[in-house]
Amino acid sequence: MTTKLMTHDHRNIHSDIYKMKPGPVAVRVIPAMKYVSQEMTTSYRMDWAGRPEPIDEQWIVWKVVNQLKYLTKNKLSYKFTLMPHEILWHEKNVSRSITTQMMQVPDCITKELFEEACFHVEKRLGKKFPTLQLISNESLTCVQKLHRGHYRNSIETLEEIMNFAEEESLSLKSSYKEIYLTPAMMCHKPETWKTVVSVEINKRKPGVRNE
Repeated sequence: MTTKLMTHDHRNIHSDIYKMKPGPVAVRVIPAMKYVSQEMTTSYRMDWAGRPEPIDEQWIVWKVVNQLKYLTKNKLSYKFTLMPHEILWHEKNVSRSITTQMMQVPDCITKELFEEACFHVEKRLGKKFPTLQLISNESLTCVQKLHRGHYRNSIETLEEIMNFAEEESLSLKSSYKEIYLTPAMMCHKPETWKTVVSVEINKRKPGVRNE
């Protein structure tokens, strides 16, 4: 008799982030988590449903995470759901932006599993793809808020975060993250889209900014 595996939804495990409710700007502690990430320098299609879509480079992360789902299910008996797309914006420009795109993955993902997943995806594509990384972020403290509406207008929420930080004398890093909670499906109207906007607080003394 085959035992049905439980599906682990990390949206529920980290619900303060991935099921964030509307509310004022707030300081939150983000727990240590693992991600598969890809560095990109690209322009973005900003009318793609639910999230920006890179134009100049192919985004491979989701393919590797899909392969990891298969590997963990068969090798570790651990079944998990795909997490939302996340973009860390280092430089945001109309022509080209410098970003880190990522997806959160379970802690059971090892370097060996990650490399095996990359090997299978690259073999299936039949070509070398951009260098990806399995990264483990330490716990960090951020200022964040849920943006409701088209992600093109998330700058309004970012400005709220910056104003809050100034009032509270908080020093923020220059890069900021957006987590696109709404699936990229045309059936979701732009006014209902949900995007978490988050900026990490600098660990240095107030007034000193890091890249």
